[in-house]
Amino acid sequence: MIKQIARMYMVESLRNPGMAIGNLLPAFMFMITSMICKSIVTGDAIDFMIKGQFLPMSIIMLIFFFSFSSATIYLADMKANKTLQWVQRTGVKPLTYYIGMGIGVFALLNVFLVLLLMGYSFIIDISLSSFLMIILMSNFVLLALYPLSFILAGLFKNEKVAQSMLVTIMILFMFSVTMTTMFLTLAEKNPQDYFIFLIWNPMLYLNDSLQMYLNLINETWLPQYQYCIILAVISMVLAAIAKKVYSSQ
Repeated sequence: MIKQIARMYMVESLRNPGMAIGNLLPAFMFMITSMICKSIVTGDAIDFMIKGQFLPMSIIMLIFFFSFSSATIYLADMKANKTLQWVQRTGVKPLTYYIGMGIGVFALLNVFLVLLLMGYSFIIDISLSSFLMIILMSNFVLLALYPLSFILAGLFKNEKVAQSMLVTIMILFMFSVTMTTMFLTLAEKNPQDYFIFLIWNPMLYLNDSLQMYLNLINETWLPQYQYCIILAVISMVLAAIAKKVYSSQ
């Protein structure tokens, strides 16, 4: 049953090619822009821009698409049509559906994430160890964000309302980290001194890890294993909240 749920989600997510391509395009547009810039400009400055801004933005937007846009709209539609209630009458437990859909979300993310990183590997140097660690950390961030799709779908039962709220949430999560890091760096200050104010944002741990994997910084704010533990705890807490919010009538 878990495999069937995962397959059903993946098919539905890709059923509308226009919507799928439209949502995936921003992530890959940064990669295309990087290729163009690299072919025109040479030097360390362009490599720093690609590693510090373009690549992190691509990965963040890819994670947002699968954890928020795709999953939340899919769940909001099921909530509105009472599809999940019908599924539960067949004996499928909410946990089974949560795991099954999660497998579909993670599978799709990893396919496109590998393709994205392979494209960037032709532009900048990405070692095999960094390649694998980026994938690992991206999966932990998705693990932390995945329950939010159930929470948002439970709070905003209309998929159009949910979709409009996603833009605000995405901007908050994304720019609170990337812009803070960029402006503090330009001001010749250490961004890590201010990370304590962003501990609530899973994207902080991804962006900080990417900086180290791409050799922009020597070490992360906290050890990598602590990042993974924090993200796992965030996932469990949000999953408990999601169970109450999404299953409530």
